[in-house]
Amino acid sequence: MEKNIYRILGKRIREIREKIGVTQEKLAFKAKISPSFLSHVERGTKKASLETMKRIADALGVPVQSLFYPPKEPIAYLESDHDLFTRRLESLVRDKGDNFKKMLWKMANYLAKEEDG
Repeated sequence: MEKNIYRILGKRIREIREKIGVTQEKLAFKAKISPSFLSHVERGTKKASLETMKRIADALGVPVQSLFYPPKEPIAYLESDHDLFTRRLESLVRDKGDNFKKMLWKMANYLAKEEDG
């Protein structure tokens, strides 16, 4: 068994990242670190602070403890850009009335038709 904790953490980060199909560049951007540093972290050749580990976990969409221990159950990972857009749109209209939502729906349908034609 591998004994270097930094290699173990790096391997776990890489496994999760590859499982969800995210590039090092995209993960690094979301975690606010450089792709070069992320590459070192994944190989265990540089040590990341706990704060950085937390940002990496957040960027992957997983609890930070899952970087240390594999989850017992499958967990939902990083949201797609589409899911994130949908969630943000829902939060914008959540408190609006039915008339506003109907008008927004009509506008969205109109714009979708204009895009097709």
